[in-house]
Amino acid sequence: SATVHIPSPMIWQEMLAVPQLVRFTYPFQDGDTRYPTLIIKAHSLLLKYILQKVPLTISFFQTSDLRCGYALHIADDPADGVFLWALLADKDESAAIADLSTHGGCSIYLFNEACANCAWTCATITVDPSVKAIVDASPSGDPDPAQYTKQIDRILSRIRASDYTEMSYSVSPTSTWKPLHSTFIMNGVRSSSLNLLFDNEGSYQEQLAHAILGDLSPIGAYLNTQLLERSGNKEFADLVLTHEFGAIILESKTLSVFDQRETLPSRRRLEKNVLKSAKKALSQLNGAIRTLRNNIQISDAEGNIIQIERSKPIHAIILVPELELFSNNDQEWLGNISTFEKKSGDFLHVLDTIELFRMMQAAHMISEEYYNVTPMMAFDLYLKKRAEAVAINRTIVFDMLFRSN
Repeated sequence: SATVHIPSPMIWQEMLAVPQLVRFTYPFQDGDTRYPTLIIKAHSLLLKYILQKVPLTISFFQTSDLRCGYALHIADDPADGVFLWALLADKDESAAIADLSTHGGCSIYLFNEACANCAWTCATITVDPSVKAIVDASPSGDPDPAQYTKQIDRILSRIRASDYTEMSYSVSPTSTWKPLHSTFIMNGVRSSSLNLLFDNEGSYQEQLAHAILGDLSPIGAYLNTQLLERSGNKEFADLVLTHEFGAIILESKTLSVFDQRETLPSRRRLEKNVLKSAKKALSQLNGAIRTLRNNIQISDAEGNIIQIERSKPIHAIILVPELELFSNNDQEWLGNISTFEKKSGDFLHVLDTIELFRMMQAAHMISEEYYNVTPMMAFDLYLKKRAEAVAINRTIVFDMLFRSN
């Protein structure tokens, strides 16, 4: 039967604050029984690899001050892979790992960019008593991860080079992944439905963007908008938001993982595919800008005309699964952005799903701090700030963090 994990308030706040997360916890399950649970929050692209049963390995380690930490390695690329790490933070976490060292079984719950629980399974992690020993020796209190980053980078380099195997263990699912369906009810009497295991990969990312941005405006966001022409309706943009100070149009480009039945795509292949898709999105957004300037009518998916603000600068967004895939083509895309903005007078942004979520969070924080600023106004402003940061830093691949005064 389907089951969901409700994170503790501390883990929930951490989940909202960081783009990716791994954390052991020790919740009650089946009444009064507690059971070790591993929470993984990541972008949907990485979650797809986990669902496709790539090898998972967890390594436990000690810092120089005897703090216990652990790192989950996700082999999403045959030549490398991703590490998610954590430092021991509370007693529940210690109890979960201690239980794991005795019984070797746990539940795993996956959370996406919007912090929605999207799948779960049971797994075995057979660890040695030495793990419990470093857990018991770990200082109490919630550590500041920033103080340990350089030290842990060195530890992860050793693990990556297979120079650290004494406390590394396979994470082996013992049952099939079970989907968890999420429905977001948003402004404008609209909803967004997400099922990572069964949704079309392209529509899933569009629905995810809708879920993230759908409450910025009182009238909501418009999904799968249509261009009304005499020759017949055509697709206009995947997502549209509008307010008195401008419009936001978004084209979502995803990457196919579930359809790759024989060999999962490598990072190099993903990079090639996402660049090709992003160039197509750029062409589509150029066309969408021309359409708005020519005052052609746009409707929502049900055929209702949308009143879009067209006189102010427009924010055009290319949404991709992972911004890091642009690292080797950063300068080319700086040129594409510059050409687009000089030609149209509008703004072009390349964002991934995690960055989109963080920018939405920042918009709501700004709106709450300044009573006369709406979330849409704040989001518009924050997009402009990111455009300035792109121009100053000469890169599109970075995380933008908002800190309130």
